[in-house]
Amino acid sequence: MAGSATGPDWFNVRDYGAKGDGAADDTVAVQAALDAAVAGGGGTVYFPAGQYLVLGLAVKGNGVKLVGAGSKAATLVKGGNGTLLAISGPATDPSGASHRRYCSVESLGFNGNNKTGLLLELYYNDNTYVRDVYMSSNNDVVIDAVECWDSRYYNLVIEGCSGTADSTSQPNVYLRNSAAASGYGYSGDNNNQLHFVGCRLEAFGTGAIWVTAGVNNANNPNGIYLTDCKFETSQMQGGPHLKTDASCRHVYASNIYCYAGNFASTYTSKKAQNIVAWAASFSALENVLIANGSVATVNAGVDLYSGPGSTAVVRNVIGQYATAPAGPHIYYEPSAGDFRVEASWGTVGAQASGAVPAKNAPNPPLRLVAGVVSDASFTHPPLDGTVAVDTTDNRLYVRVNGSWRWAALN
Repeated sequence: MAGSATGPDWFNVRDYGAKGDGAADDTVAVQAALDAAVAGGGGTVYFPAGQYLVLGLAVKGNGVKLVGAGSKAATLVKGGNGTLLAISGPATDPSGASHRRYCSVESLGFNGNNKTGLLLELYYNDNTYVRDVYMSSNNDVVIDAVECWDSRYYNLVIEGCSGTADSTSQPNVYLRNSAAASGYGYSGDNNNQLHFVGCRLEAFGTGAIWVTAGVNNANNPNGIYLTDCKFETSQMQGGPHLKTDASCRHVYASNIYCYAGNFASTYTSKKAQNIVAWAASFSALENVLIANGSVATVNAGVDLYSGPGSTAVVRNVIGQYATAPAGPHIYYEPSAGDFRVEASWGTVGAQASGAVPAKNAPNPPLRLVAGVVSDASFTHPPLDGTVAVDTTDNRLYVRVNGSWRWAALN
């Protein structure tokens, strides 16, 4: 069947028999529209307002754009367990020649219908664009990216996707180099140059976004940028809101809000969690607010590691805790690298513990001092910009223009 009258590169799913009534199985019709776009050399597959019950859709060529009437007006609804939509190449390809390329999803909703399986699979993929997309009600990982390059996510909203009960391995967005030890999902390559801007992830279980090497992979995810994003949940059941492992390089997270309100009702252990697990090298975590409410959900605000030859950079990461963390605001893992922690503190509870850098370390990022802070508390100038906490009087000190200035922490 030809495309609709709006043009030869426009493929309206209703023209291919899709009902969009939320009851009829529209999988065959929608797949026909996708295949027609591929056969035509690319184009726009359009979803008018409606609920499209589907499962196992796949974009099998390049240059295909999926566009809906609006992220809450046109929705793909899972008809069973499994992957709803795959925009994936056939296998690992470090050259990218067989990647699925130059596709996009815009102004469209994805409803997991409380089933398992992915909402969006991006394996062996590059130059994908996701914008103004609303995803909800999935009991699994939502977006899984393997060997995915040079892609952008703007105003992506994920709500109520908590994973299966007591899961510790189903973040909403999993940016992992490899998802399997062999076969489909395996890659020896990496994820790189992925940007998430203005995204909102709420009511997740395991975590919001994780960046890792994944399964049986020694490569380095790199060039991951998270900006102006919100990660909020009262459905916690295991794992940090934001995670980067020690394989990661050049990860930059800025202007991030993390709220840990409560645990999922099905999470039996109610174990307090680290909210940010940050181990990326040659990276920075900046301008982050970590908050909780009346429930003791936080173990450490930031679990921090620095790899060999690297400096862990943490700036202006504030813990606005209504309930004190079980551990410190920042927990220092035993590390082979250095630390630069600046203007970062929690409103209540311990400020730092673990393998805190020694007092005489070069350029110490944070000092805990039992008493009034002075130049004698340090051995390595210059001191301007240095941050210290007086654990006796609970004061935060910063040295500015040769003088120590302090403010009470509570």
